[in-house]
Amino acid sequence: MTLEEGLLLFISILLFYAIGVFILKKKGIFEKYNISLYGPALLFRTKRGINFLKKIASKKRFWKSYGNFGVVFILIIMIFFVIFFLWQFNLLIGLSPEQRQMLPGPEFMLVLPGINPILPLEFIIYILIGLIVAILVHEFSHGILTLASDLKVKSMGVMYMIIPIGAFVEPDEEQMKETKITKRMRVYAVGPLANLVTFFICFLLFAFVFMGSAQPVSDGVVIVTLSDDAPADNYGFQQGMIISSINNTSINDYYDFFVVMNDSEAGSEVEIQYYWHGLKTKQVVLSDKYEEYAKRWPSMNNASYKGKGYLGIGPTSHDVYLSVLKDPFGYNIQDRFMYFIGLPIFGYFEGYNPIVYPFTESYEITGPLGILPNSIFWAIVNIIYWIAWLNLMVGLFNVLPMIPLDGGFLFNDYIRLTVLKIKKGISKDNLEKIVKNVSLVVSLFILFLILFQFFVKYI
Repeated sequence: MTLEEGLLLFISILLFYAIGVFILKKKGIFEKYNISLYGPALLFRTKRGINFLKKIASKKRFWKSYGNFGVVFILIIMIFFVIFFLWQFNLLIGLSPEQRQMLPGPEFMLVLPGINPILPLEFIIYILIGLIVAILVHEFSHGILTLASDLKVKSMGVMYMIIPIGAFVEPDEEQMKETKITKRMRVYAVGPLANLVTFFICFLLFAFVFMGSAQPVSDGVVIVTLSDDAPADNYGFQQGMIISSINNTSINDYYDFFVVMNDSEAGSEVEIQYYWHGLKTKQVVLSDKYEEYAKRWPSMNNASYKGKGYLGIGPTSHDVYLSVLKDPFGYNIQDRFMYFIGLPIFGYFEGYNPIVYPFTESYEITGPLGILPNSIFWAIVNIIYWIAWLNLMVGLFNVLPMIPLDGGFLFNDYIRLTVLKIKKGISKDNLEKIVKNVSLVVSLFILFLILFQFFVKYI
């Protein structure tokens, strides 16, 4: 979907939403069900569930310690995240115009499946479940700490704008303003902290329980990408197939594949054994690698490719996928972590994602979870993955020191505490003036850094 098509679809959806809201308001539906407008969004308020949160919040000593940890932890994450944005800004400034054109556009800012390319429509159920869990975890945590701090919760509710875009726990604002700064900071900190804790739990569950039960159905290399109109494409190969041998030479990993193809000749016919719902064989005539690169990637072409055979696939071994997805704390932990959270981005840029069809066809489920039908197993895996991914995104976004995010309110209180320590006896009006000015400058700067990464391609 192009940017223009995405924006047109987005505007059309907004138009239908606005018409629907106007009709429902005119008919008195909002008043009947205690729904109010908050800008363009709809707020549904209720007192149901508050007693449930009170029971959870009764362990006040635990929640106070949890909140204190959150205040320190979120500050650390906030600092690292701001440093990351500054590093990214410096990196983007140094890109050439050609490189900038390859960067994502503003459609990536929208949390709307089908418009945001890394949130495809075929995953909409998983994405909505992940969003709902992230929102509930975030807001319920605010409510629990509010009640554990002996502050009042006026109501709870859900915010809609086409889809649920937020849940909320509404504290008594006057109480929040007048309460101790440290108590208020604990309330703000636990929202993003809860999202990050949920991410970590799902991350471990995904890796050690579910992906730990997946094994390749055959040795060989998996076809990750296919070049259009190349021999593999023309002969009916597809993503997810496992190539186990070429001309009776076993293919166990990418190196084996590279050696065999480097020894092949353009125009020669090779016998390829592959696995796809059983072991199968095809005779394939290879094209010339030099000529194919000249058409597809001329800047990467090399004279040594002349006369070499070309199949037209991007292969990798199952060990690469499984070693990363099963053991996130192994060698090069930072790369493994980035691979895990980058799966939706790989799906956009490279056209593959190893936990969805057709790649799931190259795995078999072993151990106790083997009793589950494949479709149910992979549905659970994807639900856990998207809950983890979206909680991470919601948590990290909310730590930014930008109003009206939790990180912005926390940052304001960090400033208050700092100023009070430096200027003892400062008047309340002067204190709030300093906080307001610093907060405004920092918020605008963070907003600039966020928008810059999506609009730099048009500069």
